[in-house]
Amino acid sequence: MAGDDETFPPRPVTPPNRRIGALSGNTKGITTSTDTAAEAAPTQSSDVNSQQPPVTPDPATAQFGENDADASALDITLPHVGELTSASEDAIVDPSEAVLESIDLDTWKWPEFFAFALTRMQEIFPTGGIPRGIGPVREYVTEDNDFRPLTIDREKWPAADEAWTTVGDVLANTHTDAWLVTRNGVALAEEYAWPMKPARQHMLFSVSKSIVATVIGALADAGLLSPADLVTTHVPALAKSGYAGATIRDLLDMRSGIKFSEEYLEEGSEIRALFEAVDFAPRSATSAKGIKNFLTGLTSDREHGSAFVYRSCETDVLAWIAEAVTGQPFSIVASEYVWSKIGAAHAAQVCQDRWGGSIADGAISTTLRDLARFGEMIARGGTTDNGERVLSAEWVEDIFTGAEDSAKVFAASPSGRSYPGGMYRSQFWMPSANRDVVIGIGIHGQMLYIDRATQTVGVKLASDPEPVSLAAQHGTLAMFEAIAEAVPTSGQTPATPAPTEAARPEGAPGTSSAAPVAAAPADPTAAAPAGPTAAAPAPAGPSIGTPEAEGAETLATEAGPAAAAPAEAVQTAATSVESVPADTFPAPAESAPVAPAPADPTPAAPVPPAGEAVPPAAAPQTPPLPGAQAAPLISQNTLY
Repeated sequence: MAGDDETFPPRPVTPPNRRIGALSGNTKGITTSTDTAAEAAPTQSSDVNSQQPPVTPDPATAQFGENDADASALDITLPHVGELTSASEDAIVDPSEAVLESIDLDTWKWPEFFAFALTRMQEIFPTGGIPRGIGPVREYVTEDNDFRPLTIDREKWPAADEAWTTVGDVLANTHTDAWLVTRNGVALAEEYAWPMKPARQHMLFSVSKSIVATVIGALADAGLLSPADLVTTHVPALAKSGYAGATIRDLLDMRSGIKFSEEYLEEGSEIRALFEAVDFAPRSATSAKGIKNFLTGLTSDREHGSAFVYRSCETDVLAWIAEAVTGQPFSIVASEYVWSKIGAAHAAQVCQDRWGGSIADGAISTTLRDLARFGEMIARGGTTDNGERVLSAEWVEDIFTGAEDSAKVFAASPSGRSYPGGMYRSQFWMPSANRDVVIGIGIHGQMLYIDRATQTVGVKLASDPEPVSLAAQHGTLAMFEAIAEAVPTSGQTPATPAPTEAARPEGAPGTSSAAPVAAAPADPTAAAPAGPTAAAPAPAGPSIGTPEAEGAETLATEAGPAAAAPAEAVQTAATSVESVPADTFPAPAESAPVAPAPADPTPAAPVPPAGEAVPPAAAPQTPPLPGAQAAPLISQNTLY
């Protein structure tokens, strides 16, 4: 913990340039040092619908900061423009490194910089790498399905904007940076908008909390702690704080008695003080020196284990406990116990304060697919697709069932009026009475959706300038539910790409067909899997998610050994998390049971007479998705 008598460390980044756009001129054709040389900006002859890099404003109308009236250089703005595109990086362009240099601690939240900054936080804040390890990548079979015409259920999710009626409406109106839906090893739909890319980390905000709690669960499984342990047993430095007497379970479920206001714009609120302590807001003479110093000064105002009150500080204490029981930085603990086991293609990162404390409540950054891999592990009950156990089945089951009074205390909170029938357990949200769906929520539009009944995982990353939008949350939930219901369930085991596929970068274009592709049976004479998600093996060709193919991009030094880590520079971001509005909504309807997979109507092939060759089996036919069209998943709707 940083003491009051310690020397104040220097600012961890280059001196701030408060004026936007220190350099003027055309920025086309210049890529950042962490991007591949092949990612060139479009030329003047580019298609009018392609995504364009920022342009230099007219000198007569350029706006400067209030202290820069005499500035001679033009501002450079970064409008979030263009269409969502498929996973191919060829159509995704970047502004220049000169623009990146204009983003710092003072400017990264400015609207014109926000979308870009969320994918470049490691160049603004100090970060700790969460290595992916040396294990195999959990690869995906890629399918292009157009889910945009699907109708969303606004009756179930009434906060969604009344003008949004389809999946496409939600995507087009919620500042989407990237989104992905997977099931059983198949990427059913995947799109990116500038500046997001398949191999680029994006800030998760409070979805980070679900990852941190999973690390705690893995440590409990390893016998290093118990949820019933007192917080101060592992972190004696908190003995004189409001955390005295609180248990780890109190923190996991945000039911400690700590006095903490999550109102971001409220002067004097604890979340504002946390921001100041970690340089997310301008410091004052009384600001705490780092996250740990801040936590030791918190007090309590109610009994521990009583009400559910959403508090970001609980997650930061959990990360501190993880460090205490292992003697390792949180980033390394997260890698060893979770991230290195899920088949991630890239390292993740967590933002740190200038004293080295991890800002775990909302500072983890991952790629789109890696977050889906994490969600799939939870959906499978704590195991990977190859059966390796990351988290005990008991811990995962407890996330979905909760304690006896979890639903009751949640219903009594403001969040209970926004998500009737839901609850909060181990830093996952259950948004309704459906006990098979849990989500992770982050401000500015982040969501991780996990439906264990259908094995559907959805990820949406965004740069919504509004921190908390219940309309966007309900719309995104309705979107993922519509897709989960539209894709027929088969009950098949997770698919795995054919082992003969060659390596290619994560996010390269894949095959296009109407349904997910299941793995080829090990026995060549075995019958093909039954059910609508089964299809012929993917054609020979490069596979998705292989880090070895990404040598053109360099990983941050702290992210792990170069031989084992992916080559994309790792991003992170940090801020706090959401206070869900207290709007009242009608009680949820009973969730519909998942229909069993229909029997395979295809009769068994006749056995040929002895001596005759066995004819090749025809690929199983797959029915079209309800409401889906045959068009490839390339958006015709611009985000702005």
